[in-house]
Amino acid sequence: MTGTGQQELLSRLFMVRHGESTCNSVHRIAGQRDAPLTLLGRIQAEKVAKGHHGRHFDRVYVSPLTRAYETAGTVFGIGTPGAASPETVVDDRLMERDFGSYTLESKSILQRRHGIAEYERAMNADSPTLRGGETFQQFRDRVHGFYEGELLPALRRGETVCVVSHKYVVELICRFILDRPADESYDLRLPNSQMLQGDRIHSYVKNENKTLNMVYDWIVVNHPVVFCAGLAAGLVANVAGLRMATSPYVLLLLLVLASVITMCRIELENARTFVTDRGILRSVALRYLALPIAFAVLVRWSHADSTSTAAIAAVFLATPSSVVAMTVSRCLGGMIMPTFAQVLLSSLAATVSFSAVLALTLHGHLAPALAISAATSTGMVTAVYLLVKRMRERSPIRTAKYGERNGYVAVLLLTAFIVLVCLRLDLDGFTAYAPTALGVAVGLRLIAALLKRRRHVQTLDDYTAMTYPNVFVVVIIAALTGNGPLEQVAIWTLLPMFVLSFFDSWYARFLVVAPDDPRWPAVLKLPAHRPARGRPASEDPRGPSVPVRS
Repeated sequence: MTGTGQQELLSRLFMVRHGESTCNSVHRIAGQRDAPLTLLGRIQAEKVAKGHHGRHFDRVYVSPLTRAYETAGTVFGIGTPGAASPETVVDDRLMERDFGSYTLESKSILQRRHGIAEYERAMNADSPTLRGGETFQQFRDRVHGFYEGELLPALRRGETVCVVSHKYVVELICRFILDRPADESYDLRLPNSQMLQGDRIHSYVKNENKTLNMVYDWIVVNHPVVFCAGLAAGLVANVAGLRMATSPYVLLLLLVLASVITMCRIELENARTFVTDRGILRSVALRYLALPIAFAVLVRWSHADSTSTAAIAAVFLATPSSVVAMTVSRCLGGMIMPTFAQVLLSSLAATVSFSAVLALTLHGHLAPALAISAATSTGMVTAVYLLVKRMRERSPIRTAKYGERNGYVAVLLLTAFIVLVCLRLDLDGFTAYAPTALGVAVGLRLIAALLKRRRHVQTLDDYTAMTYPNVFVVVIIAALTGNGPLEQVAIWTLLPMFVLSFFDSWYARFLVVAPDDPRWPAVLKLPAHRPARGRPASEDPRGPSVPVRS
């Protein structure tokens, strides 16, 4: 469908991707599994309803899958007593593609396993890496049958219609409208619940760059490579004589900005479920309270100097988990929210443990130590959490979209941090500081491997959260307190920490829960059978639509 003569026709077409689902929140592919909306997904649908209140719709076409049907129900008041809802038609042809072996797989795992380009090909066409499910031609035929047999006739009758469906269904309809070749694929990056108007599809697609989108994904998925490249660049510049001392407050700003972007992408609305999880609370109490305080007491009892290896090790043992851990969790295939819970709880625990360790090992007064740790770790994480939570409440669609599209920016901000601190590095202190740094990075991984829960859906998140301490904050604290040895060890620690992230990618294969694990349906609230809202699932999905009267 091309030409200016079609603009009036398309101006009466609206399409909505469903709100955030439970599978979206953990970055797993739902396909035709009936994942319900999350709390944010319902908030997003309510936002769409308010934004288009008063607009007249003659007909709404809806996928029968719960996440789409709930979205349509919220936006158009379907099933609400007294609501003047448009005619609602449930059509099985609007279901998401059946992705076969990709179903319930982690997107990041698939991108790392097969490469970004092959993953995109599998999702938007056909690929030998995707087994079972629907071929792209089967998927295209059923959506095209709806497009030609239902959608276009309704528009030609002068009706204003809305299609509430799924990401790849909406993108396929866009291909039909733009009359693109069947083998041409592109990712529109359509955010959850954003309403797309038909006559604006050309400009929307024009703003998408397939190559850049793949580069952005590559940066996020391969963040260890990017971080190590930053380390190498900083070290080379340092060797070349470009040494400079960046203000700790500039470094702190970089951390705050990266933290905001990272948290925009996760399901903060469900934080209480994980923050109050007994397993997570036990892990945090042992790992971030009991263990570091006991070790610090031993260091103080032994009268170790504040620059000794034992004192520095105690500081790193008490350091809370870093927001970087959430990005790592997503890239390795974790659930992300358990990692966030450990980041938040460990930051709160730092008010006690980190302050006590700084006071005991660095022989400082408790009040200054408490102020520094509260401001740079506890305060920063808590403030960012409250800020982003508020942003997601006020602008749920835009905030989630911002976080999803700008994940690569967070990685680049942290890479800039790494480059800047490398310019502060004392290369002559390699023999003095590097062994301690390596010991810290390896030791924390051993502790994480010992304390993680066994055979649990959150095992990978346990390991990830405990493996990536907020070394960035240690650098800032050391700079503010003038503790040169601690600062140098912290900077040197960045090198083995991110080099060993390649080991973490390998080790994660033994920790991640497989997509066919029987626990996933309960975790993601997936029903055993899709509820029948229109035509029974056994009927031919290419047949006529079934109206649902509200």
